[in-house]
Amino acid sequence: MIKNAINDECDRLVVISGDSDLVPAVKAVKLVDPNKKVIVYVPANNKVRGAANELRNSSDRHKTLPYNLLSKAQFPDQLTDSKGGIIRKPPSWSIK
Repeated sequence: MIKNAINDECDRLVVISGDSDLVPAVKAVKLVDPNKKVIVYVPANNKVRGAANELRNSSDRHKTLPYNLLSKAQFPDQLTDSKGGIIRKPPSWSIK
């Protein structure tokens, strides 16, 4: 995200997370170029966990992403890489 902003590869960045660890990166993007727009979508089905106030406040815009839509955006439980190897998603990552 920061590299994209430094290299002027985008005008707008979309973050899908509720993790406050991303706040410094969002702030860094705004320092690199205050005209870059950072939009945060917080996946949530719980108002307390979905608050993500610090991340939301560091962005230009924010919305709550309904949790039921998140499962439609995930990779399948198993993928085959270009060499024929199997990549499995940890069961705890699955949202049904």
